[in-house]
Amino acid sequence: MLLERGVFVDAAETTRTVMQPEVRVEDLTTRWTGLEARLGTVLRSPAEQLFISRVTDSIEKILKITDGNIDHLIFLIMRHDHSRLANYGISHSLHAGVLCSLLSKRLGWLDGKRESAIGAAITMNISMLELQGQLAIAGGRPTDKERQLIQNHPSESGRLLREAGLNDSDWLEAVEQHHEEGGATGYPNKLDAPTDIARLVHFVDCFTAKHSPRTGRQPQPAQQAARDLFVQSKGDPLAALIIKEFGIFPPGCYVKLASGETAVVVRRGAAANAPIVAAITNKNGDHLSLPIRRDTSAAGFAIASTVASNAVSTRVTVDSFFPSGNKS
Repeated sequence: MLLERGVFVDAAETTRTVMQPEVRVEDLTTRWTGLEARLGTVLRSPAEQLFISRVTDSIEKILKITDGNIDHLIFLIMRHDHSRLANYGISHSLHAGVLCSLLSKRLGWLDGKRESAIGAAITMNISMLELQGQLAIAGGRPTDKERQLIQNHPSESGRLLREAGLNDSDWLEAVEQHHEEGGATGYPNKLDAPTDIARLVHFVDCFTAKHSPRTGRQPQPAQQAARDLFVQSKGDPLAALIIKEFGIFPPGCYVKLASGETAVVVRRGAAANAPIVAAITNKNGDHLSLPIRRDTSAAGFAIASTVASNAVSTRVTVDSFFPSGNKS
């Protein structure tokens, strides 16, 4: 019956279609979620025989995922779902690795140095991943025992990496020095001059932590996080670079407009204080069924203030502003 209908006319084309099925291209958000899940498995098993090669593979994935779509990535970091606080150490590692990739590219570092920076960022806390989750859930101050584990984690993470077979000196030094600060005020060894990779990882570590909630503590508003980092760094150019990359109002932060609307930033603008936003409530606070794009360079929609995440009841998802068709 098929032959009588002439199906043989397209037999050759049909064969090619069957033999060469279309390859599914995942959108950026899906790749991001998969990368976090992968890191969750890899980073918890530093004693595995293939640990270093699996971390290296994750570094390559981070390099690829950060090749463009910077606003989308920053939005994913800012609007990360922190409801699973036990997983805080993994999400923090991913955020730090992605930001180190973006910044090292802006700095013009060669591929090898960029890979060392990303590797250090995602492995700096492997000796205290579970403790990070426990502290995020518990809130409050750490106990004396926990404080000692925190104090020793740069050296302990370095030890685990060496035992796993890592021989990248830049990577290892950055992990072991990522809490050292100029003037010998850091820890664990009070070094006066940590490496540039260690300094970058340190500032990224601090900055991303400021944007993450804990039990009993909301994330810092974007402007305050940037201001605190700059003051704490004593104006270090690497800290200033992070602030420049994120912008005063980074994608994902909530703002109140001169129009009275509440909006979420979706793209950085030509000017640091005038990003592109999407209004999610009207001036009366009523939820908008569809977000409305606003250009804050226009006086009527200028940003009046930032808004704390816990003050926004409207549910915001990344797919509302970065469609799944956005490939990278």
